[in-house]
Amino acid sequence: MMVRKTLFIFLLCLFSSLFAQEYALVLSGGGGKGAYQVGVWKALSEYGIAQKTSVISGSSVGALNAALFAITDSAQAQRLWLEEVSHKLTQDGSLISQKGLSEILDSLPLEELYDSRISVYATSVRDRLKILKFFNTHILGAGAGSHSYYFYLNNDSEEGIKNKLLASSAFPVICDSVFVDDGDGGHFYSDGGEESVGGDNLPIKPIIDNFPSIKNIIVVYLSDKNHVSRRIQAKDYDKINIIELFPSIDLDGDGFLEGILDGTANFSQERIELLIKKGYSDTVDFFHRRRIYPVSSYWFD
Repeated sequence: MMVRKTLFIFLLCLFSSLFAQEYALVLSGGGGKGAYQVGVWKALSEYGIAQKTSVISGSSVGALNAALFAITDSAQAQRLWLEEVSHKLTQDGSLISQKGLSEILDSLPLEELYDSRISVYATSVRDRLKILKFFNTHILGAGAGSHSYYFYLNNDSEEGIKNKLLASSAFPVICDSVFVDDGDGGHFYSDGGEESVGGDNLPIKPIIDNFPSIKNIIVVYLSDKNHVSRRIQAKDYDKINIIELFPSIDLDGDGFLEGILDGTANFSQERIELLIKKGYSDTVDFFHRRRIYPVSSYWFD
């Protein structure tokens, strides 16, 4: 009897410890490829990871999804991508319509970020002196993130949140830069994932700096292992469990132009459906290979 009681207490403590773990999420940028992250979030919700996620940091479409995931459930996020993104982001004959994105953001309850249990960070780069930033980043070796601004969104106004999300996703050349009231007189900002000028497409920094208690960080890439230009690996961080999730298919294509037209600026309905399914199945496969299985919503009700 005593052995059974001891075993029960041990198992109870073990499960309590597992479910008490906190997670953080890093979402990279990539335009239309961001639909993949929606599928990942759906799987994380089924496995109880989304419910234990305390902070999401993203660049470009990763920032947009970070805010979306913090104020909606996975089904609502999927519905928005399937029903709104395809036609609104391709209106006016634009490769990426800022007007359409603005309309989508206006339809979202961004004010709910104030009370969200998930902290959200969006990355952007000031849209000035980019030639010097390029020189500093590549010639002097400053590297990715050297000119990034990491905006904490939860305590901002609705207008401030919207402008910072629009700025983070303002793809160079295709989109106009966006004016942001940044507390420093205000500046124009553009795509946070533009690493050629010191942007940060994998913004783990605000998590490391502000959430030292979180030891599990999931990084969601929008390029497969053969095409990703930079990785965040566990060997670079002491006592942090870095979990890398890669697409199992090539989302980029061959060449710069194809990567834009078939990847970043591809918001077709068929493409979005495919990427959501791949994000979901890739994440499920990742967990199954490690003998981790879905949990009942009972644990989080």
